[in-house]
Parts: sequence; C-alpha cells; structure tokens
Amino acid sequence: MTWKSVRELYKDKWVLIEAIKANSDNGKRIVEDIAVIGVFDKGNEALKDYRNRHKEDKTKELYVCNTVNEELTIEERAWIGVRKNG
Repeated sequence: MTWKSVRELYKDKWVLIEAIKANSDNGKRIVEDIAVIGVFDKGNEALKDYRNRHKEDKTKELYVCNTVNEELTIEERAWIGVRKNG
C-alpha cells in the first residue's frame, strides 16, 4: 500500500504503519510499501500501541504518522551511546 492510499482510506487519523519495502536516500527513509497495523483518533493511543509492539519485536520497522500530512517524511537518526536491549 502507498502513503497516498493510506491517506485516502484513513483521513485525519493517526496510523501505526510497518514499512514493508523501504530504502535510505540522503538521510531519509523512503517507504515504498506500507502495512497499516492500527488506526487511532489520538496520537498518544498510537504511540502506546507502538511501544507495546516494538517491545515484542524490535526487528520490525514501525512508524506512527498522521494522515493529515501529504508526504510521508521520515528522517534517519544516528544513535550515539549505549542502548539497553529489552
């Protein structure tokens, strides 16, 4: 599914999505294929679901987005420091 399709199906909603097919270009993630995992009226509900799902499986590329945005813009971040697994 494309971001345009997600926006058409879920107008003015918060969505939890999984990037099925994505690549990096100039510090941004370009997501070509999306799976909608959840649809929410409030952003905090979407973030809560994200946290729970991320704890279960950290290998999935999950994002919380609002469909009011015309473009799906995801900037890559370089993590510095020590992370605790789990």
